[in-house]
Amino acid sequence: MSTSITVRRFLDTQDVPYSVIRISRSTDGKLLSEDKEIPPANIAKAVILKDIRGMLMAVFPITHRLSMNILNRQLHRRLEPADTADYHGVFADCAPGLLPALGEAYGFETIIDDSLLDQNHVYLASGNAGELIRLSGADFQLLHSNAWYGNTFSSISEGPMQKKAARGTPPAPAADPNESGIIPIADMRRRIERVNELPAMPSLAQKIIQLNANPYAHAEDLAKLVERDPSLSAQIVRYAQSPLYGYPGKIASVRQAISRVLGYDMVMNMALGIAAARPFKLPVDGPLGLGEFWRHATYSATLMQSLCKVIPREKRPRPGTTYLTGLLHNFGFLLLGHLFPKEFNVLSKALCKEPEIPVVEQEQRLLGISHMEMGGWLMEAWNMPEEILVTQREHHNTAYDGPHASYVHLLLISGALLKSHEIGEASSSELPERSLLALGLSEEDAIGALESTIENRESLDTMARQLVA
Repeated sequence: MSTSITVRRFLDTQDVPYSVIRISRSTDGKLLSEDKEIPPANIAKAVILKDIRGMLMAVFPITHRLSMNILNRQLHRRLEPADTADYHGVFADCAPGLLPALGEAYGFETIIDDSLLDQNHVYLASGNAGELIRLSGADFQLLHSNAWYGNTFSSISEGPMQKKAARGTPPAPAADPNESGIIPIADMRRRIERVNELPAMPSLAQKIIQLNANPYAHAEDLAKLVERDPSLSAQIVRYAQSPLYGYPGKIASVRQAISRVLGYDMVMNMALGIAAARPFKLPVDGPLGLGEFWRHATYSATLMQSLCKVIPREKRPRPGTTYLTGLLHNFGFLLLGHLFPKEFNVLSKALCKEPEIPVVEQEQRLLGISHMEMGGWLMEAWNMPEEILVTQREHHNTAYDGPHASYVHLLLISGALLKSHEIGEASSSELPERSLLALGLSEEDAIGALESTIENRESLDTMARQLVA
């Protein structure tokens, strides 16, 4: 078999210089090209991983061993090695076991260990036994301009003596969640994979989505639908009358809330967010309880709406969708508590005991899965809009720059702002400069939006309590 035709076509279309070199092995096992040793640390290895979001190619030096825990923590995913059968057909033009480290050529999302970034040259499999592709380090990076770059998610493999010692060491006993609080991650993953039925979307939420998809729907249709639920109607009317909007008159109905204060899109998204949360019954108290969930959701949605007003018009996302992403972004906690109450309780206790440790780090350590993954899983099953799905999965990802990134940036900014008032689970109260720049916001604008939100703390706290009831 010759060099993979997919590799050759990809490299030729990218217009980068490369060479195909023949390799051999010395008597002591070293890789040689024209009798010169090829530095093993310069050879890129590719492995295919998968989770419920799909497959991904991880690229790291062949001298290294992949650390799944570190990689999953960095990506906020729960990847595991894919079966050969999952991707065999994709590499049909390659010899068995030889995977060229060019994920884009084969349509894979790719992450590269940053230990490969400082090399003068990088070598990778061509798809044919007995040869490698040789590229300059700069061209290797150019070919992966759309890839993620991970922070040393692989480490140098152990030598023979260390491996021998490790084999002679008896394995530690499995942790007992009742004693240590640690839940065996493999067991948690198996339990998640056995879940074949997620909570159904409430019928009212389904009807709201159907109405939203109807191009001929108008405010009267929305008001009639919302008014079928007296509790929801009362919450929307109270919100319209709050000092947040400063409406001087009296609001007596959902129709008036729509026409005089909130508008069609805002009421639509507010009603959808509140209705969607109805099936989930969790403890009220605690750092992950319903009280804190709705407090954070209410403040986030309101602050994001305030931020939206000062974003330059050409970069401004839709206000109604912005409000909805703020309400829903932590739905993963609701699903975790609904499906796995014991594990939810373990995580909640850990956050009470060590509140200084970021929640995402504690989730990975205790559960091996994050609330972002859980929320994304639910939103995908419910066929929610792409903006909602993206913000569920990426709202702790400061490097995200994909579709609907403006909503992710808003959540990152609002999370940092609210952290300064001890609201929410953001890891830092430092404003993300990258997000401010992406939205055209200044720190003064952001802090001003926070101050106007906090001024209405009493109204927001009241609304949060009413949502819990």
